[in-house]
Amino acid sequence: MTTDTALSDRPWAGRRRFARVGRVLPIALVQIVGTLVASRFSGGFADGTGPPWARHVGAGVDAVALGPLAVALLVAGVVVLPFRWRWPVAVLAVTLGTTIGFALVVSPRGPFVAALTMALANAWFRGHRIPVYVAAGIAQVLLPTADTLMGRAPFPTVTTMTLSLAWLTATIAITELVRVRVARAVDARNARAAAERQRADDERVRIARELHDSVAHSMSLINLQAGVALHLGAERPEQTRDSLTNIRDTSRRALVELRTILGVLRAVDGPVGSERNPTPGLDRVPDLVARARDAGVVVRLDVHGDPGAIGGVVDRNAFRIVQESVTNVMKHAPEHSAVVLVDVGADFLEISVTDAPRAVVGTASGTASEPALRRTSAPSREHGNGITGMRERAAAVGGSLDAGPTADGGWRVVARLPIEEAGTG
Repeated sequence: MTTDTALSDRPWAGRRRFARVGRVLPIALVQIVGTLVASRFSGGFADGTGPPWARHVGAGVDAVALGPLAVALLVAGVVVLPFRWRWPVAVLAVTLGTTIGFALVVSPRGPFVAALTMALANAWFRGHRIPVYVAAGIAQVLLPTADTLMGRAPFPTVTTMTLSLAWLTATIAITELVRVRVARAVDARNARAAAERQRADDERVRIARELHDSVAHSMSLINLQAGVALHLGAERPEQTRDSLTNIRDTSRRALVELRTILGVLRAVDGPVGSERNPTPGLDRVPDLVARARDAGVVVRLDVHGDPGAIGGVVDRNAFRIVQESVTNVMKHAPEHSAVVLVDVGADFLEISVTDAPRAVVGTASGTASEPALRRTSAPSREHGNGITGMRERAAAVGGSLDAGPTADGGWRVVARLPIEEAGTG
């Protein structure tokens, strides 16, 4: 692992070295070679004035001879530039000193301010505003007047001072423009990274819900069927065989659905068949109810409207809400009777899953007498992730969900989901 990390870091280290040294090479070429070449030629304004990099005593003066000290100062200003990231202010101070020293030692010609320009831009880019202002002020005062201070020329003209000020202003203005653009690019990249992390977190939560709903429902069915088989034993071999068959079929369906959910994270070999539907919807509610009945739970299904008109996220979340509600009945109140109602309206899909003690349901249908009514306390279902997950699924599509005990000792879950969100996701 350490070796792999070191190998993967090598390209980054190479780019950092290039950024430190490689970008200095053009500056070195411009400052050293350009100034050496410019010093071999005479020229300038007729009145003996000009910008700091072309000014000399007068027109037609012989070429300037750069002594060892002048060359050393010219080179020193470039040599310190690779350290500009670690010590931006110190590098700025050194380049300012070498540039002013060069201007005092010899009448300056050519681009001898290239290193100072880079140092000013680097310090400004890294937020050292005051040192840049101080260095720019010193450069503005001393560079145009270097020949005057050394007695090589009269006081510089307004044109010379203006050109020097324009150079410093342009350096700071361009650097600030680049800094703003880089900052915006960094903010945009960070925003994209945060959005990617949020999408990954949302996907993990979604997969966790799918796993919880699918596995919990299947395990509840298997638990009920295993209880039936254990209770009947050898007394009723046919029913025991049916229970074991249901356990086998339920576990097989659970494994298929589990593979489907995990297939979101990794590719699964082979074609996806109809039995391996990655997005179950309301069309599978009848099969869900049939499996609950096979497990011994009394469930009635009432469907009003056309569930086929619903699709997308609403369809998938609606099925999971029904599945979790039926699972809760099997886990907490298998002796209750349940009613699953799916009502597809014009704008909203309403789902309700209500369970109650069977004596109460029988009274409502006229099959039991009034004394047969018995009230039992509703099983506690507030704990765990089931109710929370259903509320999250409803809220994810802009709907709502209410769940709680009923007066007759049962439990009711009511979800209201907007149909217009069905096409999303």
